[in-house]
Formats: sequence, structure tokens, C-alpha cells
Amino acid sequence: MNSTPGQVPSTSETRRAFLKKAAAAAAAVGATSFLKTPVYGQTQAPSGGKVIGANDRINVAYIGTGKQGMLHVTLQKKFASDNNIAQVAVCDLYQRHLDASREATGVAETETFRDHRKLLERKDIDAVVVAPVDNWHGQITIDALEAGKHVFCEKPMTRYLSEAFQVYDAVKKAGKTYVIGSQGCMDPKWHKAAEWIKAGKLGPLVWGQGSYCRNNKNNSEWTFPVDPAANEQNLDWSRWLGKAPKIPFNPEHYFCWHKYYAYNSGIIGNLLPHRFYPLMLATGEPAFPRRVVASGTRMVSTDREITDTTQLLAEFPSGLTLVAVGTTVNEQGLPEVLRGRKATLHFASSQNRVELKPESIFTDELEAEEFSDPQPTERIPALEKNFFDCIRSGKMPVANVELAIRGQTVLCLAEMSERLGLALFFDEKTRTIKTGDGRVIPALTYDTVVPHFG
Repeated sequence: MNSTPGQVPSTSETRRAFLKKAAAAAAAVGATSFLKTPVYGQTQAPSGGKVIGANDRINVAYIGTGKQGMLHVTLQKKFASDNNIAQVAVCDLYQRHLDASREATGVAETETFRDHRKLLERKDIDAVVVAPVDNWHGQITIDALEAGKHVFCEKPMTRYLSEAFQVYDAVKKAGKTYVIGSQGCMDPKWHKAAEWIKAGKLGPLVWGQGSYCRNNKNNSEWTFPVDPAANEQNLDWSRWLGKAPKIPFNPEHYFCWHKYYAYNSGIIGNLLPHRFYPLMLATGEPAFPRRVVASGTRMVSTDREITDTTQLLAEFPSGLTLVAVGTTVNEQGLPEVLRGRKATLHFASSQNRVELKPESIFTDELEAEEFSDPQPTERIPALEKNFFDCIRSGKMPVANVELAIRGQTVLCLAEMSERLGLALFFDEKTRTIKTGDGRVIPALTYDTVVPHFG
């Protein structure tokens, strides 16, 4: 994958050539690229290694202490006593971030690291928060699990789909607690919705919708100040790139990495997980998608590769279709709704409130209901507490790996659909991706050169 847009001209010949090459590559890779997974909702496997009792303190380390990583540092420090945790080590490739996190946590200089592998060698670390650039989520998570650590990983799960299944397999093998950082999953309204749906009050689910839309006056979404003091001596540029295409030191890419496909999928990976994971959770039985179609445009924000407006449709084997929309250039979104044959659920956007409204033809069978909870929405501390509680109890966390892998499959297929201009079908049994005419398409990877179809 190149790090600049428009590498390949938008022509039908290019498209055919790409599909032919993709099919050949897929045949070589085979169906074993995707690992089979058990039914959603299974109990978590017992953790190996150190057993943490109900009253034991959990030693936590932080890998990636930029803006999002420091948010976790700050919140977990605030609630350290309530959660009975100790902040024991920090890691970042940029010295300025490393110094800031060391000061915030109060750890000794000997407990600061530029290489996450050195941090993971510490036997006294029980859990890690993984919050670096997206293209490092997968490898660091796997390394942490193999080192016997529990993992709280910022969304998205990984940059690409093959990595996501590798993470899934590693979680199952390690038997450790894994949480994906989608704090909206803790909101009671989604769990009440799942309760109603499991009770059959909506009948078969038909379709649902949600969105994440925002706007900046200066069209500055994901444009951050570039620190003029950053250089290759205080920032390990080569290691930060990881598996992404190798380019010369570029501070703008480092500080504004959300703009570039080399490091993330834009709206699909950064915004839509906050809407898509809770919607999937609310269905009561999150599933792998059958078909995913996405379309994106970039007509306003021309200073980036990623789109500024994206529409996603995911069809599931049950017949349910979820619609998710995201934009960074208009703040008017869609109301969050789940529709069934018998009734419809309407979710309040900034409150923990959901209304069940029967369809007119089923009012003789169902009564309207409303659920509300005074707790605020999108509570990161609640998700973090659930993580620590589940480490101690061995229970499955709310934003668990089963939900994470199903949601990540949707999101990764959406990026492929958006960038390749294809409707994509997913075979849950073989974990293969196909077009409507049966051609096998390999998932995008760091080495994929994506044709630009305008």
C-alpha cells in the first residue's frame, strides 16, 4: 500500500488487472488466512500464569502515551484506588510523550521504555493499555498476550483483517482478558435493547441505523500542531512506521497520521466503531456479516487521503442490515434506531434512554415501553473498570474479543469496499472474501497497492 493517493489511474483495465491479480493472490493464501471462531457468548477461558484474586492489586503499563494513551493514564490514575491498580511502567517512541507519561504516573525513569518488547519482559506487569498508532495495535496486542498480560486495546482492533484474526487466536490461546476500547458498549440502553430483542418483543430484526458526524469550522479534523522539536533522535521514526510503507522522516505524518491510509482507515476505523459496536451489541447476538458495501467521498477535505464522508451497509445472515454513516464536514447525523417486524427501538443520542414503539399492526400484542438510566453515556472509566473486574473474576467483559472480531470484520470489509469499489461477501466458515460472482478477494494488507477509482 502506497502512502500517497492516486497511485494508479482510474480505468476499467486497471480494475480488471487488479481483480485478476487479487484472485491469484487469494488462491495462494487460501482460506486458512482466517481462523474459525466459536459461537458468540462462550465463557472466557481460564487465564494462564498469575492468578489475580479479588483483593489483589493489578499492575498496569501503558504502551503508546500520546493523546489517547494519556487519557487512559489520567483516568486510571484518578480511579486507581477504586480499581485497586498501580501504574508501573510507560512506553512511547517519542521522548516528549514518554516524559509526560512518566511525570503523570510517577514511575521511575528505569520504568520508561521506547521499545514495548522491553516493557513486556517485566514479570510484575499484569495488564497493558495498548494505544499507539493503529498499525501497531495488532502486533503489540499479540506480543502482550504472549507475554502473559491482559490487554485493553484502543479501537480499532487492528489495522487489517488478517491481523484481527491473529489477535483473536492469540486471545483464545492465552486465555487472558481482552477489551476493545468502545466505551459506548457500557451504556445500559444497549443492554436493555438486547434484553427486549432476546425476549422476542421486536420479532425478527429488519434494519438499524447509526452515525458519527461532526464538523470543524476550519476543516481541521485530525490536523494537529507539528512539534518543531521532533526529530529522529527523540522520535524513533523507523520503528513507528512498523509494517507501513517506509518513507523518510515526516513529522506531519506522525502528528496527523489519521489522514493517511498507511496508518489507519479514517472514519471507518476511528469514528464508526463507536456507533457500530453498540448497535451490534444491542442485537443480542452479534454476528459476522454476510455482505458489506461502503462508499466514501473526499470533496471537501482535500488535505488528506482518507474520505471525509462515508456510508456503510452491512447485511447479516439473519437478514438484518445495519446502516452507519460518518462525516467530518457536517454534524447532522442519523438518529440511532433498530427496527424489527413487530416494533422499533429509538435510542436517545446523548442519554441512556431507549423507547420501544410497536408497529401499528402489533399494538394488540405489544405495549410501548421506555427505559432510562441516569448514568451518562460513553463512560471510559466504566469500560476500564469492567476490564479490571473481569481480570479478577475471569468473566467475559462487555466489549470482548467476540464482539471485537465481528465488528472488525465489518469495518475492514467496509474499507475494502470503499477503496476498491466492490460489494463484498464474507464466508464465515472459510473466512474468505468474495465478490458477487464468486471471485475470491484477499483482505488488504500493508503491501497491497490499491487502485484509485475516483
